[in-house]
Amino acid sequence: MEDIAAESGLTKRTLYNNYGDKDTLFRQMVDDTVAYAESFARDLHEEFTVGITKVNVAARLDALGVRLALGIVRPEVVALRRMLIGESRDFPAIGREYFDRAPGQVLRALEEGFATLTRRRILRAPDVQTATSQFAYLVAGAHLDLAVMTGHLPSRGGIEATARQGVVTFLARFLHHAVPRAAKRAP
Repeated sequence: MEDIAAESGLTKRTLYNNYGDKDTLFRQMVDDTVAYAESFARDLHEEFTVGITKVNVAARLDALGVRLALGIVRPEVVALRRMLIGESRDFPAIGREYFDRAPGQVLRALEEGFATLTRRRILRAPDVQTATSQFAYLVAGAHLDLAVMTGHLPSRGGIEATARQGVVTFLARFLHHAVPRAAKRAP
């Protein structure tokens, strides 16, 4: 609590007056991040159901990958994840709740979207859950891991470049390519 008070420019007394205890503070931080994730997931539902076609899928997933990476690898998310890891022994339920309500919710929305694109034969993802995990890690995972473990946030340009490269890799594996029918041989 002393570190949090110092980092936020508050006295420890002010922090306790506003939040009461560490558990309440963690819950507020989780709730703030969850609200962001809920908004992101809602937007994903609409985005996948309207407007993604075979023609624009690369551009649309590129924009989505960049948005996802920038939404994940941001100071408040990294700080929360670092605290949750540090306090997981004392507050294991908060970590699980955070995962289920924030990253888990976004992953479920991505999974539904990729399933829709697979049914529409835009993507070829027989295991949508694996495809979703791979997409998320390709666009943000390495930067998130580095930021959580070191506390150092990469540049916005670096995050965007990695996300775009991740989308290219994802599409190389999962983009549905129509297989031409074998030409009939002349007798």
